Amino acid sequence: MSSRNQVSSSVEPIPQEPWVKLPNGDELKSWSRDDEIAFNQNNRQVEKYRFFVKTFDFLTDNRVRGDYHEFGCHRCRTFRMALTEARRHNVDSMKFFAFDSFEGLPNSSGHSVEIWQRGALATPVDEFMRMVREHGIYVDRVTPIKGFYSDSLTPTLQKRFLDNESKISLATIDCDLYESAVPVFEFIEPLLQEGSVLYIDDLFAGYKGSPSKGVAKAFREFRTRSRFRFVRHLDIGWWGRSYIAYIDPAMSHEEIDL
Repeated sequence: MSSRNQVSSSVEPIPQEPWVKLPNGDELKSWSRDDEIAFNQNNRQVEKYRFFVKTFDFLTDNRVRGDYHEFGCHRCRTFRMALTEARRHNVDSMKFFAFDSFEGLPNSSGHSVEIWQRGALATPVDEFMRMVREHGIYVDRVTPIKGFYSDSLTPTLQKRFLDNESKISLATIDCDLYESAVPVFEFIEPLLQEGSVLYIDDLFAGYKGSPSKGVAKAFREFRTRSRFRFVRHLDIGWWGRSYIAYIDPAMSHEEIDL
């Protein structure tokens, strides 16, 4: 029997030393790699959902109105979180756009994550939409946009969004790789507004936390040329962070750390 059935995935306070419940040696005796993966996934998804709960509260309280864009939609996890919190906050005008190859990752190299290979993390578009329909929230306002970002995020598509859609209120950028992130930031630049929130997943993943590689590098480069400034907002686990866009004409484009 898997030991994860006996070991809680949450941090539980107790009224004595060491003040939190820690599994002991007996409880972890049969702990396996599968248990570790399930434990990590549970904690990571909880952290992400907490972010969406807090951020939709921020957006509605600050009257930041617009659409939801998600870049990297594997398993429809965070996408369903966004749908849920939009409904909980009665955001009835928001549209939801899912940008993904729906064929997994493109070719990549230089990172430390073994599973980040071509074709990995693939959720076919039909499977994605099936999960959206089963979730049953704002289904008619969900639009998948299929293709690798270097091919799909064209100037024509950008103009279509500028002409016909609302600005971005929240964007989730979960594209893992530098090569994927660069066209994403270029695409969203004219769609941002003051108060737009960017949740950048994998900011510290895949490259041993280096800000000079991966998605972190793409974001740093983007910040030096964007007309927006970005204030640090919330940390999401050890891997991600959100930022709020604002305009300050007096601020220069000096080199910016994360």
